[in-house]
Amino acid sequence: MITRLSVALDVAKEVGKFVMDHENHIQEIKEKNSPFDVVTEVDKEAQEMIIEGLSSHFAQDLFWGEESNYPLEDFSSTWVIDPIDGTSNYIHNLPLYGISIAYLREGEPIIGVLDFPRLGETFWAEKGKGAFLNGERIRVSDIKEMHRTIVGTGFPHQSAKWQIMEPVYAQIAAECQALRSFGSAALGVAYVACGRLEGYLQLGLSFYDVAAAVCLVREAGGEVRELGNKEWNVRSRSILATNSKIGMEKFLKDFSLS
Repeated sequence: MITRLSVALDVAKEVGKFVMDHENHIQEIKEKNSPFDVVTEVDKEAQEMIIEGLSSHFAQDLFWGEESNYPLEDFSSTWVIDPIDGTSNYIHNLPLYGISIAYLREGEPIIGVLDFPRLGETFWAEKGKGAFLNGERIRVSDIKEMHRTIVGTGFPHQSAKWQIMEPVYAQIAAECQALRSFGSAALGVAYVACGRLEGYLQLGLSFYDVAAAVCLVREAGGEVRELGNKEWNVRSRSILATNSKIGMEKFLKDFSLS
């Protein structure tokens, strides 16, 4: 039976192999919004392949990717694509990158598929049907004590955002077992879903970075919010994903973007 999930899985795996095969043959690296925000020709080709693969089955849906040259305003029945999450890792031959495909209905991630080809891991989730890693059901960690937790993050480049997050990092690092950064928000949030991390937080990211992983965490029994403790949505520019058992709110009680 052809479903949105089955097609997204097939497409993600196909494109994951394509991206991995081209890892050592990158011909073009361009800056986008800053020297830290880069794109390769592989990102663009991968996005085209994903859209072509999905639209051949679901032409009635909308399709938008990180490399699209226009803003997305319609989230009614929309595929959101990050062709390579972790492009900097990809360029440096680090294996921590992946293909992210999410299907949103009225702004809510209903389906999330993440393929990390170098790691040999494919995550997927569908609302109401659970979350999976390579076919095995996954759940968030049961750990409650902060001193036993590993927390993931993405460190900001901008000094203003760093000043906001520095005291938060200091408090978390003083109480948790370890604070980690992987260079891929999708990977970090997916690791919350499968219990490898108890929490993941980041300031300064877009919905397409984590939409698929948000679906994973929710279906795995975790919680996803903004850093300011508001419900996460497609307009959010921060994320706090947890196993719902650790109390990270205390680290963010004074959090403010003002």
